[in-house]
Amino acid sequence: MTRTQRLLTLLQILKENRYPITAEVLADKLQISVRSIYRDIESLRNQGAEITGEAGIGYQLKSGLLLPPLTFDTNELEALILGLRWVESNTDQELSHSALRAINKINAVVTTRHQALLEQNTLFVPTHQIIEVDHTIAKDMRFSLREEKKAQIDYKDAQKQLSTRIIWPIAVGYFQGSQVIAAWCELRQSYRHFRLDRIISYEVLSDNLPYPKSYLLDRWKKEILKETPDKN
Repeated sequence: MTRTQRLLTLLQILKENRYPITAEVLADKLQISVRSIYRDIESLRNQGAEITGEAGIGYQLKSGLLLPPLTFDTNELEALILGLRWVESNTDQELSHSALRAINKINAVVTTRHQALLEQNTLFVPTHQIIEVDHTIAKDMRFSLREEKKAQIDYKDAQKQLSTRIIWPIAVGYFQGSQVIAAWCELRQSYRHFRLDRIISYEVLSDNLPYPKSYLLDRWKKEILKETPDKN
């Protein structure tokens, strides 16, 4: 995280909290020293942020300064929150926590009227996953997708046969009953789909994908279209 990113994150944390938050808590959240928090608070104040409080007591950002309210209409806001609540309830732990943080960030920068809408929202999603997945595997899987890295997996298929594969991960789908990763399989020399609940282990390798992920994804889509029968 660059210092600019850290300052913006610190500003967001202060904005999300209605009560003073100590330098020790801020330092723990940002994984930096308390002394660095003091310097960052002073830097934000020099940039015009009205932060009250002091060392040993806690810091608080006065509302209404710096960030203008985001302008969503009611339908847009409900769509955002409904989607984020689905992610919060139906994905792995890291992604779920990120969705909750995103909801808090939206709540911190929308208008007062829309804040009331968020608190009174009556749109709900399922609160429990039908298929549980290993949180560490899901986290590593998404990392390999972002970084475009190969992965080695131990996979147990529907017939309980165990195999070790080197895959090129390109996409993940979240379905009602399962989460599925689409990838090129070096063992089978073709595109394959692997259910996360059947992956026993997932190791991100240092090797980059041999082709850009966008290229592999485009080729995968064409393969899917070829396998789909023409209904005309």
